[in-house]
Amino acid sequence: MKRAALVAAALLGLGAAGDPNAPGAYCPLPEGDEPPACLQDATESYGSFFAGLEQGEVPADALARVEDDLAGEERYRALSSLSYAYYVLSLRASQSEQADAQIAARLEHWNQLLGTAYVTSDDVAFRSALREAAGDLQERAPGVRVRCTDAKGNQTECTSTQVMVASMTDTRDRTGLRGVVGRLLEAIFGGGG
Repeated sequence: MKRAALVAAALLGLGAAGDPNAPGAYCPLPEGDEPPACLQDATESYGSFFAGLEQGEVPADALARVEDDLAGEERYRALSSLSYAYYVLSLRASQSEQADAQIAARLEHWNQLLGTAYVTSDDVAFRSALREAAGDLQERAPGVRVRCTDAKGNQTECTSTQVMVASMTDTRDRTGLRGVVGRLLEAIFGGGG
């Protein structure tokens, strides 16, 4: 019985991965700047978040709700909503004549939030959706200059999407098979640095 439930859950997960409208799926970024159809449920649930995004000022309580939901039952809806908002803010920043410190700070915060969600989640499908969102943003969203930390721990500047992808890649390398094998080889042969 337990095995049948696991197989059913896996099949549901596979079905969701192919259909961005299914519950438990990431909604890819749109072709234009309008929210994609697969975000309809999210725009209804997070109405003031999306209305504020359109007007240029998201109310703090609406923003907090979406950010909090990233760690809860509505995590896919929150991920898709934050990814779309990240995309919109990146577009706005790229169309501005001068750097917008407020947008850069918001993207830095979201990078940290999405990176933390990736590190702390033990849900393989959700981690895959987070990687899909990061790849989607890296490919489609204009890079915004933000503060980041280089491999030596020094503060530097990079683009917002580079930070997110690097954070997830680093986590995957530390915790995945590659990280385990790397640590094993380092223990056997010593860390050459």
